[in-house]
Amino acid sequence: MFGSDEGRLLGRAQHGDMVAFETLVKMRQQRVYSHCYRLIGNAAEAEDLCSETFLRAFQHLGTLRAEPSIIFWLLRVANNLSISILRKHGGFPVLDLEEIRELPSDTALPEEEVIAESRREVMRKCLDKLSPKERTAVLMFYLEERPLEDIARVLSCGLAGAKSRIHRARHRLRELMLVEFGDQLPLPIGEEGEK
Repeated sequence: MFGSDEGRLLGRAQHGDMVAFETLVKMRQQRVYSHCYRLIGNAAEAEDLCSETFLRAFQHLGTLRAEPSIIFWLLRVANNLSISILRKHGGFPVLDLEEIRELPSDTALPEEEVIAESRREVMRKCLDKLSPKERTAVLMFYLEERPLEDIARVLSCGLAGAKSRIHRARHRLRELMLVEFGDQLPLPIGEEGEK
């Protein structure tokens, strides 16, 4: 019935094997947590959202399918829960890009560090101004380097919809960054391609 390890574990969990369900949670927990944290920016809330996501998976265990992968269902649920929290709180918290991107080289000069931190702060503020779906699309495409198919599954849209969201978000982010940086953009925000 199920071909992948994930599929076999899901099949066992659907037949009452809680150890199999716990193994599935352990396999996917870090990815779900990371997704929530990137959207919410708060470790405690991201942990709560991750737990809520897996609680919902357990409640819908009988209807879950492993193909192509359970992760897309989990990320979609985590995304929707995160957006609900953001709406309740009235917007995005400050995003810590240092935890998403690599830190600058240890050999950087002190003035380069100050400039780099200043640019990261402006980037955070610009990302905070995007809508939740735009922000999700941008983070998944540019920072996580996820393919369009994955983004479409998480956002519950087709490939054209995912591409459109990335395109709109990229243009909005570029406009926001141009206001802040002029023609000295810190990261290339060019045309998106297929991954």
